Amino acid sequence: MSTMVAGDVRQVRAPADGALLGEVTALTVEEVPEVVGAARRALPDWAAAAPHARADLLLAAADELATMVEELAVRHARESGKIAPQALHEVRGAVALLRRNAELGRMAAGELAPTGSLPGGERDITLVERVPLGVVVAVIPFNFPIELTMEKAAAALAVGNVVLVKLPPQNPLATGTVLDVLARHLPAGVVQQVYADVPASAALCSAPGVDAVSLTGSVGAGQAVAAATAPLLRPLHFELGGNGAAIVRADADLEHVVSESLRGRLLMNGQACAATKRLIVHRSVAAELTERLVAALAPVTPTDPLADGALLGPLIDAASAARVEAQVQWAVDAGARRVLGTAPDGAFFAPTVLADVPHQAAVLHDDEIFGPVFPVAVVDDDEQALALANDTRLRLTAAVFSADLPTALAMAGRLDFGGVVVNGTNNYRPPIVPFGGVDLAGAGREGLGWTLSELTRTRFIALRGVRPAGTVPVPATLSTGGTP
Repeated sequence: MSTMVAGDVRQVRAPADGALLGEVTALTVEEVPEVVGAARRALPDWAAAAPHARADLLLAAADELATMVEELAVRHARESGKIAPQALHEVRGAVALLRRNAELGRMAAGELAPTGSLPGGERDITLVERVPLGVVVAVIPFNFPIELTMEKAAAALAVGNVVLVKLPPQNPLATGTVLDVLARHLPAGVVQQVYADVPASAALCSAPGVDAVSLTGSVGAGQAVAAATAPLLRPLHFELGGNGAAIVRADADLEHVVSESLRGRLLMNGQACAATKRLIVHRSVAAELTERLVAALAPVTPTDPLADGALLGPLIDAASAARVEAQVQWAVDAGARRVLGTAPDGAFFAPTVLADVPHQAAVLHDDEIFGPVFPVAVVDDDEQALALANDTRLRLTAAVFSADLPTALAMAGRLDFGGVVVNGTNNYRPPIVPFGGVDLAGAGREGLGWTLSELTRTRFIALRGVRPAGTVPVPATLSTGGTP
């Protein structure tokens, strides 16, 4: 991986069988200034480059990546545990994101401020433009690393930022290959990749010369970066996970609820931030829904992600599987019933259904389970459902299932989340929506155009007295509205 900086060599192993897949070289704290310095040297020319020139270089990289999609997908599945169809979908989506962000950057423009709306400003022209933040550190998670690299880095690059991509420690290889391709098409220093442990990552995010941090990861990671960078007051763009709730009303189509729940929850083997982590179900249908979930999930066995017909692969590592098992046990200790599921086998974690989860259980509030676990909580009415759904600080996405669309829409308006889906999985993230959370779920929004706005700032340039003088007289009492 050509842009790695020298340091300790780390091994990358497949979560399914522990096979050695490759090695990476870790950035040291002492090397952080070198990496940031290279980025700062590259920034002036890249920021000043014509938008069409930047777009053409990014599109050329996208064309090369398009020829490597199948190869990258296999590598990604192997090191991430993501089943092959999902890995292929992610890589294809990442190439599309690169292309679309390039085109958005080509067309990025500003606007004219309405100075003529105020007396004294009628002869002025004030341009409002969007300019790059500068050196952006993009911290990438393990669950959708290739897609989120393009979500962050491609948008940042398209509008003139330079980017330092901090790779996920568990599965950096496929994403590193993508960044190698990108770097070949761009001037030196415009995009760099680093593999770093916690001290070096903290040093990178808080280093002088870094202008912004865009991070997708855990709440703890976001809080650590926020604390380390607080004295610098630099922009922070965070997506920190979610404990999403799906409210199932008594009139919901239960077959559809089960189908959508499985589709959203099993994505990346249950390790998706926007997945349904809590099913909040009306008492009259809770038993039937639980039975349907068990029947649908019982045949799903975690296996090698590249196996034919695989529906579920391993978690990212055995430690993650052990952590999920501990969370399940905490729920059982609180009074939940484990009606489906077994203890993990290494990184493999079988689908698990928890019935009758008591409302005080941590998993129904701020204890986000990152694995294929379906907690079912029973409620008696809509008000109780809304109160329980909103009682978390990890408010990323939520859902309401109901045949009564006006009521479902009204309930959606009372769910204090970053996004709400009616009659579908809340694991909903087409690239055109402003994706992001509330409270500890994060700050800022991602998506086509939305990320670009987060990673730029406005600047106005005022040209005073350049318009022709108007012929309509201005009352004397209003003629001093402008500022010198």
